[in-house]
Amino acid sequence: MRRIITIAATISLLLFFVNSVHADDIPTGVYKGDYYNGQNFDSFVFSRQDAAINFNWWMGSPGVGVNKDSFSIRWQGRFDFSAGDWEFRALPDDGIRAFVDGEKIIDSWKIQHGTFFKVVKNLSAGTHLIVVEYYEADQWAGIGFNWVKVTPQSVTTPPGGGKVTPGVTAPTASPLYKGLYVSSCENLSGGPLQGDAPLEVSFSGAGYDPFGAIAAYIFDFGDKSDDSKLTQEDSYASHIYDKPGIYTAKLTIKDSKGNLRTSDVCKLKITIGGYYNEGYTEPTVYPATASTLPKTGIFDSALSLILITVPMAILGILLNRKFSKL
Repeated sequence: MRRIITIAATISLLLFFVNSVHADDIPTGVYKGDYYNGQNFDSFVFSRQDAAINFNWWMGSPGVGVNKDSFSIRWQGRFDFSAGDWEFRALPDDGIRAFVDGEKIIDSWKIQHGTFFKVVKNLSAGTHLIVVEYYEADQWAGIGFNWVKVTPQSVTTPPGGGKVTPGVTAPTASPLYKGLYVSSCENLSGGPLQGDAPLEVSFSGAGYDPFGAIAAYIFDFGDKSDDSKLTQEDSYASHIYDKPGIYTAKLTIKDSKGNLRTSDVCKLKITIGGYYNEGYTEPTVYPATASTLPKTGIFDSALSLILITVPMAILGILLNRKFSKL
């Protein structure tokens, strides 16, 4: 009996030790990021500490050994919060799941881009565990996740009684917030933001619509060219700037109800240099001079040129007189 008790106690201590090590592995104030190949944490590559989740890898990889497409990441971290309501915000391309103290607050595990998520959660004062899971399918890759403390703006019942899903239809929160039920333009990023003409700049936009999907992304590239405006369903676009200048690119989203929304965060300054000035100007062509011509030998001195050209001229005159009498 004593042997059984001893074995049980040993097993309990081992389990406690394992759990303690696992718990201590999650940092405070930063994230531990576990990076995998495969869209469902299939093949572990490496771990690292990330101060924040704010990445735009475009068409590239997040790190050595990680695929450019088809990879997944799990971030875990403990963070201090004061008591009150906190709005959690996410912008993924593609899938995302987010948890606060084990409670799932965002669940959109699918291919998507240009979709912004907002959800409000009431937290007690102290440290809370944040876990964010993300996967990338193909092409563009990036994710943003953060939070801000908010105060109630309204206590009225939202349209439809509030029975909706974050990122698709209007989310519920207690107390209620007007901002959760108003669509908005939330992001415009791009690159490169400066260079010589002609310069191709790639853009990525995002909008928030609590009642459905964004109907259209309206890009105004700001250079007043024939193709300076573009309206499409896709949140990605590219534009070639042909003339130098400083331009402001702007994104406007059209929500599922037909409302047009833009904001300061949906504007970018583009600086273009080059050889153009108030329209197209041909490059300057500098005429060649004697000092820049390659040396050929006999014709390189003025005296040689005179000694050859004068006799030739006299011979030409004599021949002309002789044959003109025939």
